[in-house]
Amino acid sequence: MSKYRSLFNLPESVCYLNAAFISPQMQALSEAGVKGVLLKEHPWQLQARDFYTHCDELRSWVAKLLKGKTDNVALIPAVSYGVETAVLNLPLKAGQKVLMPEGEFPSNVYPWRGVCADNKAEIVFVPRPPHYDWAEAFVAAIDQHTAVVSVPQTDWSDGSHFDLLRISQKAKSVGAALVVDLSQSFGIIPIDIQAIDPDFLFSVGYKWQLGPYGVSYMYVADRHLGGRPLENNWVNRKDSEDFTRLTEYTDDYQLGARRFDSGQHSQFTLLPMAIEAMRFLNNLTPERIFTHIRELNETLAGGLQKLGFEVVPSRCRSGHMIGARAPAGVCVKEMCGRLREKDIFLSVRGNSLRISPHIYNRAQDIEKLLGEIKRILDESPSARERTAEA
Repeated sequence: MSKYRSLFNLPESVCYLNAAFISPQMQALSEAGVKGVLLKEHPWQLQARDFYTHCDELRSWVAKLLKGKTDNVALIPAVSYGVETAVLNLPLKAGQKVLMPEGEFPSNVYPWRGVCADNKAEIVFVPRPPHYDWAEAFVAAIDQHTAVVSVPQTDWSDGSHFDLLRISQKAKSVGAALVVDLSQSFGIIPIDIQAIDPDFLFSVGYKWQLGPYGVSYMYVADRHLGGRPLENNWVNRKDSEDFTRLTEYTDDYQLGARRFDSGQHSQFTLLPMAIEAMRFLNNLTPERIFTHIRELNETLAGGLQKLGFEVVPSRCRSGHMIGARAPAGVCVKEMCGRLREKDIFLSVRGNSLRISPHIYNRAQDIEKLLGEIKRILDESPSARERTAEA
């Protein structure tokens, strides 16, 4: 897989291990984006069909990764837009609960707060399980008062795994809706959308998905395709391709999930870039990408544990992202800053290092990281104190 590094403009000295934050951009995407920018210089070359062609091509690539249908995919600007759409279409009653994991990303929390307050419903945060088994924790928490279960596939802070199939089965047994955020796993972990059968599912496109910032995706189950869109724009209405009939106002929408598309989603610059990324992931396949990353992370996890870090156990982590809690007395924020000085880039979440390699990473990146962490630990005051005592 090391040959794919050449597709990115990554200097040899840079050890970038932060795909969970934002991915570097392949040069092919930059070229596609420049073409899109230059197209605006010649607007006479645009035709009505150009507002739709790229959209449906992108939809088809997204659906292929999901193993779903093109007509179930909507194009949205951000995950928060998708969550708001789910909120609008999943009514709550007084006394009902919306379950989500403790420490969930804010975009999945804020849209539910207002609707819960308005309807005298409640958000319940399922406590982080001490042994990282999120499925067991959610199965125990879901009951007859649960209206919505909102979960990721991979925890954004430490890489721990959510068994979506098991959680879905328990949610359906009590009639609860399932809302899923795939932002930290879409394009990397194979998913069977038919088996999991979420009501709404969404993902950003700029992390593991390798695409541009500003293009996100939403899957809408068949049972909600007649639902209410978050906004009313002209392009998602039936027959809007015919610009001569735009003032023949209609209450009918475009086919399937297209009714949920955001305004100006045609994005002549960003969509060709997103298509390049989705085509690349589909052709390479999530299975191959995941295998490569997991092999790197197995070496990484073992090395971190030898250095005294606590790592989510292999059976409980998704495999493509590592959350490593530092030994007592070690400031991970300071460590992250020192690593940056050596051109090693990762994130800090809580009191843990979050390390997220991708296809452009190689075994030597992991070796470099582990070597620098060891050097920092050896130079720490606590290490010097232990040496002095000895």
